[in-house]
This record gives sequence, structure tokens and C-alpha cells, in this order.
Amino acid sequence: MVTKKVSSAPRATSAPRHRAHSLAPEHLGEVGSAAVLAMVVLGLSVFIGAVAMIASGVTMGGRYAGATPPPNVADLGVGQVIGGIGLLILGAIQAGSALLLLAAIRGSRRLTMLVAAGSAVLTAGGVVLVMGQQTAIPLLAGALALATLVYAASAIILARPRS
Repeated sequence: MVTKKVSSAPRATSAPRHRAHSLAPEHLGEVGSAAVLAMVVLGLSVFIGAVAMIASGVTMGGRYAGATPPPNVADLGVGQVIGGIGLLILGAIQAGSALLLLAAIRGSRRLTMLVAAGSAVLTAGGVVLVMGQQTAIPLLAGALALATLVYAASAIILARPRS
């Protein structure tokens, strides 16, 4: 009687297993890249809102066409223009620091974390200011509170060392 030799199970090779490839950069990881994406999106949102705020301040006098303008119509939009310029700079810094981090520039992780933490403080102050008004706008306060949460979470995520 002839029997065939039963072969043993194939041995596992030392080749690495194929993993699903992540779109997140290696130096950030999944969670860190989500924090950076949030910073870019919020930075661009602040930038676009700042442009609209500046345009509104510059065209303030045109709103009184056909009506008697107030005596200080030239000064009415100055606060909006100055605030808009400040927000324009802040939005550019937010998006720029996050893009520097994506490019893996040395020291950009700490910079982006500090920008996120500072933005969280500023938006938290905005919530307090909006709710302190006589005619508080709950929708605006809620949006600022959500932005505060996203900025704070991004700062915390970027503050922890990459493992």
C-alpha cells in the first residue's frame, strides 16, 4: 500500500502584512490629521468671514442711499474694518500654521497647537461677549461655543506626543 506524504501547513513568512493605507501623514497619525484638517477648515472659514466683514464695513455708507444718513456715517464701519482685518490675520495664521504642520516643517506642531489654544480662548471670550449683550444671539453663541470646542480639542490632540 502506497500512501502520500501529508505535508505540513505552510509556514508564515516574515514579510509584513498588508495594511490598509491611510491618507494621514505618518508624522501626524489619524487623530492628528483630523485636528489639522479642522484647523485648516476653520482658518479658511474665519478668513472668508473676515473678507465679508471688511466689505460690510467699507460699504456701510451705501446702506443709507436714498435716506438721511446719520452724522457719523463715515465712522460707522471703522470698527468692522479693524475687526475684519484682525480676523483676516487670525484666519491666515490658523490655516497657515496647519499647512506648515502638514508639510512637516520643524516646530510647526507646537506653533499649530499654540494657535489652536489661543483661538479657543478667543472664541470662548466671544461666547461670553455675545451672551452678555442685551439682545443675545443664541445661534451665534452656539456656533462660537462649537468652534471653541473644536479648537480646544485640536490643541489637546496636537499637544500630546506622537506615539
